[in-house]
Amino acid sequence: MKDRVQEDIGAKETLTEWSHIDWMTVTKKVKNLRQRTYRATQKKQWNKVRSLQKLLIRCHSNLLLSVYRVTQANQGKRTPGVDGKVIKTPQDRVKLVNQWKEYKPWKVKPTKRIYIPKANGKNRPLGIPTIDDRIAQAVIKNALEPSWEARFEQNSYGFRPGRGCHDAIEQCFARLQNNRDTWVLDADIKGAFDNISHEFILEKLGNIPGKELIKQWLKAGYMEMSSLR
Repeated sequence: MKDRVQEDIGAKETLTEWSHIDWMTVTKKVKNLRQRTYRATQKKQWNKVRSLQKLLIRCHSNLLLSVYRVTQANQGKRTPGVDGKVIKTPQDRVKLVNQWKEYKPWKVKPTKRIYIPKANGKNRPLGIPTIDDRIAQAVIKNALEPSWEARFEQNSYGFRPGRGCHDAIEQCFARLQNNRDTWVLDADIKGAFDNISHEFILEKLGNIPGKELIKQWLKAGYMEMSSLR
């Protein structure tokens, strides 16, 4: 795909200082590609959608933004995966970005199982990926998310960007006024993520860039007490 954004596919120079990054420009480039992917999906221009997704996966600005989110913005930035790596300093982030120019994430590693307490006194299990897998997931997410956002139902709110429980409450309030709707179904699927069909997910994804990585993440398993599960 011929595109002026291809000029940003790879870094022209080796990154030397984290503080030298123009984050406004980086964010603008990624946002532009995501918006174009969203619009192309609405118009059902599937070849263009796939080309834009490939551009986003290879986009240097997407890599920079993903490294920032994984190592600075996310709450779990100080929790290591099975690699034991934690990126704490600007120098470490620069080194990571430069290493990623040669990194080929075709073999993922299992997550590290940890437990966090819940309000009911029980513990919730979490899988912590390695730093490289977290960055790869952020890169792929930025590339694929806009297309799926264009296809999701308007009034679904779970695990979607810019949406939360308060939006769902507002929608319920609007629908229940004046007997427009008269009932609400409250359901909780026990062990949903433990039992969901990986084959179904992969089938629904179709032929998309990054699908092989997604398949590996689904099948990678987790490490607990030095055992792979």
